[in-house]
Amino acid sequence: MVLAGATLFTPVPSQAQWVGNVGRVAPGVICDRSAAICFDQQGPSVALTQQYLGRSEAQRLMANLSGRPAPNEFVLSNGSVCSVKQAICWTSNKRDRVNDLLTRELYRNSGSQQGNVSKTPGLCSLSQRGRAIYDGGCELRLASRESGDVRRYSITMNDGRKYIFKRSGSRFELEDATGTWPVEFINHGYTGVFRWSDIKLVATRENNLLNPQRPQPRNSNDVINDLFMGGRN
Repeated sequence: MVLAGATLFTPVPSQAQWVGNVGRVAPGVICDRSAAICFDQQGPSVALTQQYLGRSEAQRLMANLSGRPAPNEFVLSNGSVCSVKQAICWTSNKRDRVNDLLTRELYRNSGSQQGNVSKTPGLCSLSQRGRAIYDGGCELRLASRESGDVRRYSITMNDGRKYIFKRSGSRFELEDATGTWPVEFINHGYTGVFRWSDIKLVATRENNLLNPQRPQPRNSNDVINDLFMGGRN
C-alpha cells in the first residue's frame, strides 16, 4: 500500500506521516523522501518540494528540471507510475494494476466536482475483422474528468488488455501501442460498441447494475457516462 489511509495530515514537514519513503503530506500532495521530491497532479513540484522537504532539495530539483518539457508521467521510488495525461497511477511500470489510493489522492479533484475514479464490472468481446480475440470479464472505468468536457474512459480485460478512450464533446479517440485512432461509439442500450481501425470492442455492464426499464433516447454524453459509471441507460 502506497498511501497511509484516508486520514488528513497536517501539511507541515514535521507532522507528515509516511509509509516507507512515500508520504501524503497534504491533500493532493505526495512526497518521496528517497527521491527528495514532492509531487502534485502535474508531477514534480519545486515549490512543494521546498515547502515540505527543504530549500536544498528544491534547488536540486530545479536544476534537474531546468530546460526540460513538462513531464507526461513520473515514477516514485516504490515503483508506482503516474500518468499526468491520463490522470491515473499504477502500482508498477507494467501498468497492469491501478494504484487506487494514489490515483484518488492526486487526481480526485481533476477538473470535476466528482473527482473520484468510478468503475463497474462488465463483459467484453474484442474482435478484428470478425475474428474473436477476447470474450470474457472486464472492468469499465471512468479514468478521469477534466475541464472543457474532456473525459477519459478505460476498459480493462481479464487477460490484461487495456484500452483508454478520450472523449471531447462527441468525438472519441484511442491511443495505444498501435497508434492514435478515431473511435466510433455506438449505443445499444446497456451495451456500448467501440470501433476503430479494423477492431471492434463490445462492452456490457453486468446485469445487476442495469435498470430494467426500456432505455430511453438520450444524448451520447449521458449514454457513455452511464455505461462506465453503472448508472441508468
